[in-house]
Amino acid sequence: MFLISGMARRSTRKYGKRKTARRAYTKKRKKSRKNTSPKSMGSKIYSLVKSASPYIAFTSQLTQKDYSALENTDYKNAQMIDKVKIFANIVTGRLTGFTPFKNGNLYGSETTPFTINPSGVANKFTGIGVAGLVYKNLPIKQLPQKQKVGEIAKRVLLGGALGGLFDAPDNTSMSQTASSSPQVLGKHMSVIQQNRSASMQRGMYSEGNDSTAGSFN
Repeated sequence: MFLISGMARRSTRKYGKRKTARRAYTKKRKKSRKNTSPKSMGSKIYSLVKSASPYIAFTSQLTQKDYSALENTDYKNAQMIDKVKIFANIVTGRLTGFTPFKNGNLYGSETTPFTINPSGVANKFTGIGVAGLVYKNLPIKQLPQKQKVGEIAKRVLLGGALGGLFDAPDNTSMSQTASSSPQVLGKHMSVIQQNRSASMQRGMYSEGNDSTAGSFN
């Protein structure tokens, strides 16, 4: 009798443990299914876009004019390591005036100067940011994802404004000179350098400083 009752208790305990293990396994499977649901994937994509958007807007606006000056060169055929060096030179050059890479065929990126361009703050990325903030604040409750659009728009606006503040100033004559020279990036001089160059040229060819006329007197 005692032997039979003991065996029954042991079997009951084993059955209870198995049942508990099955419940735990079922809960884990349900949680894993929830984590792979379309809703969770959407939140992951939103987090990724939210984190990357300001950096994309900043670097794209900062380097846009320099890369457009490279369109008339064979930059597309350059090696990947050289493209990375050129990108680093453009970014650090525009922000600090220092370019870390000097050697090799870097298409003039090693001479990229520090620039300030207040007019560059108004650009396509700041326009996108403003449009997103307007969308967020529209008094229409039925509009989808207003909060998320507003968060991304705020970051795009900030990144685009900073990138435009330090990008190359617009100058038609300088861009034409750059397109005809392999040293394209170095031709996008700062505003101060452009003014100094123009004043030197005016002084060189003025009547009072005409060295040719003076030599015949």
